[in-house]
Amino acid sequence: MRKRKDYRVIQCVVYNALRVGRENALSREELSRITGYRDRLVREAIEALRHDKVIISLGIQGGYYIPDSTPQGRQEVAAWLARQDRRMQSIRAATRGARRFVVGCSRKNKDVPGQLSMFGVEL
Repeated sequence: MRKRKDYRVIQCVVYNALRVGRENALSREELSRITGYRDRLVREAIEALRHDKVIISLGIQGGYYIPDSTPQGRQEVAAWLARQDRRMQSIRAATRGARRFVVGCSRKNKDVPGQLSMFGVEL
């Protein structure tokens, strides 16, 4: 019989492993090593913790940390929020074509929007 994991405990362990300040950011690999949890559990814990707590990621540079309460920490959070907002806008724009396709197909139109016929006339 498999032992069930208590996700609240996992979240507490991951949160307690995080450090304060950008210079102390930890990669998921490091968090996994420190906590003893697999990468997927660490990722899920961070996602859940972000619903109530501020956890910043450095993006491509890698690493997660808790911002300090200084003006610089607040600027880091503002910059992270701006990056997240740009990502949301990009995702929203990327789904427009798919939404038009779904709406077009639901109207019993079997043509793919923007598809060209063999004669170069848009259908």
